[in-house]
Amino acid sequence: MLKIILRRGCEALLTLFCSTLLIFVLIQLSPGDPIKIYLGHQPELAMKNTEAYEERVAELQKELGLDQPVMLQYVSWIKRVLTLDLGNSIHTGRPVSIEIAERLPATILLAIAAITIQVMIGLYFGIISARKAGTATDNIVRIFCVFFASIPVFVVGLLLLYVFAVSFRVFDINSSVSLQRLWLPAITLGLIGSPQLVRLIRANLLSEFGQTYVLSVISRGLDKKRVVRHALRNVLLPIITIAGLSFISLISGAVVIESIFSWPGIGKYALDSILLKDYPVIQGYAFIMVSLVILINLLVDVAYVIIDPRIRNRGKEGVESCA
Repeated sequence: MLKIILRRGCEALLTLFCSTLLIFVLIQLSPGDPIKIYLGHQPELAMKNTEAYEERVAELQKELGLDQPVMLQYVSWIKRVLTLDLGNSIHTGRPVSIEIAERLPATILLAIAAITIQVMIGLYFGIISARKAGTATDNIVRIFCVFFASIPVFVVGLLLLYVFAVSFRVFDINSSVSLQRLWLPAITLGLIGSPQLVRLIRANLLSEFGQTYVLSVISRGLDKKRVVRHALRNVLLPIITIAGLSFISLISGAVVIESIFSWPGIGKYALDSILLKDYPVIQGYAFIMVSLVILINLLVDVAYVIIDPRIRNRGKEGVESCA
């Protein structure tokens, strides 16, 4: 098992290197000059094609290292990243690592709450739909899945915001991070992400219910709840996969919900930085997101190895065959 985990770790490091190189090059090739965009917001230097303007552009390019070749900029950036130095924001002048650290916990908190709600909804309705397959209850659950899988996330967010913040006034609209403000955006993300998990659990449980061992224990009079509990163990792997992928998407793609509910997370911050061409922030955000994606995928692989002994056995067979 240790050899499998080490191999996955080496693959993760290689993926991280390739991803950061690709992201860095693509950002550099994107149109627009971040220095000139920044100076456009400075009234005293807003006049282009003046001597003072050109001198300030050259000064900032040298200060930020943007006058060097792309590969030298990448090497310099990687060296700083290894010391946890993501540079300074062009527009605020503050260290990027500090600005991300101030906002990332709020996004992670929202993602954890949302994935918890999503898994709870997925398990509850997935099990009910599988147990009541072909009945009216099953049809209602499937209609629920189709509805929430089809409706855009911003529509659900705005609707819930109107109901709970405007009509019933039980949700405060501000930019603070608190449990009183966490539940509504978390429920919104949980509802939007749950249909895929419900359908997955239903399909896998129905497949398990058709297996010989399940039919055998049912014929012997075993309680249906115990049958479901035993069958659910065999569908843990796809549940872990979907939960891991959903958690990744919640961290990196909650920009809309954070904007609707004024949740001070990293998504809105990254979007503003992209519009302003703030290279250090974009690069730092991309590095953090790629690292989190690779880390979560690695944890999912490790969970596979721990939960399913067949994967460990295949790993041993692969090592023995190579020997």
